[in-house]
Amino acid sequence: MNDDLPISSEFIQENKEPCQSIPKKRNAGPYSKTEKDLRRNEVHRLHFEYGYSARRIAELMHVNRNTINGDLNYWHSRIAQNISIINPEFVIVKTLQRLEIQRTRLREQLDKTDFFQEKLTLERYMFDIDSKILYTYHRLAESSRRLLDLSAEHMNKWMKDNDREERYITLFDKISVSEKARKRINEIINEDRKQGKYI
Repeated sequence: MNDDLPISSEFIQENKEPCQSIPKKRNAGPYSKTEKDLRRNEVHRLHFEYGYSARRIAELMHVNRNTINGDLNYWHSRIAQNISIINPEFVIVKTLQRLEIQRTRLREQLDKTDFFQEKLTLERYMFDIDSKILYTYHRLAESSRRLLDLSAEHMNKWMKDNDREERYITLFDKISVSEKARKRINEIINEDRKQGKYI
């Protein structure tokens, strides 16, 4: 990038390679609990504070991408269940706001420059930020679905254990059935509605 390009020092600093707490090389074999916790904490920082993708984190940390994906799934599940993380919504909202502020600054700078190369560079940064924002929303939607599935699973177990006839399904459930079966399912749902069993 051209050193004369007037991008804020904060943006440049935030996007430097930040990975420092994990050793660059390690012996083969499974991670110890301490190593796993350190790795997961670093993955959390790089993803939620810096907005890096799994691929980028894997490159920075010299860790298999599947391991990083597993760590991200772990964190998104923890966020969805709101377990042992103090106000995770605040962290996510703060990250999204920071990305939006960066995007606004870049957009303002894009409007000021007349140099083609600078425009391309700024547009690339804006595209990266847009991708991070969309990815965050996508992962949150996936986490919400996992939480709904988990809730339905627990409620159905309770219903079964307490000899109740009702069962719950989530709005995301999709199954392939014949037309005859679909009509029968709708009839059953309508019957339950009439009897006040379906909300």
